[in-house]
Amino acid sequence: MTIEEKEVYATYEAINIAMIKKDRDAMERYFDEKLTFTHMSGKKQTREELIGEILDGTLNYYKIDTKDYSISVTGDTAWMKVTHTLTAKVYGISGAWTLAGENTYRKRGGIWVRVR
Repeated sequence: MTIEEKEVYATYEAINIAMIKKDRDAMERYFDEKLTFTHMSGKKQTREELIGEILDGTLNYYKIDTKDYSISVTGDTAWMKVTHTLTAKVYGISGAWTLAGENTYRKRGGIWVRVR
């Protein structure tokens, strides 16, 4: 694994920890201001809406177990395909869901920021 790939993975892990610990500063650091999220239900949210629901307890993330991932980096852009199991209570429903997704990161100011 390259240094850049390790840095991207470290950012992914920092985001997971921030969501579990409800750390607003870290989420704002690693989520681009224009980032939108699509939940497995299809609901779309802005960065501010997602962070707000994490902080107010509407979304409670307890554990995120990474099952498989791949990272590719070209210059200051990185793409991560990941499958993880999310243990959470979301909108009043508790469970563990295995999800697959793709994230895009850009290196800005020396850190990788999730932009998609």
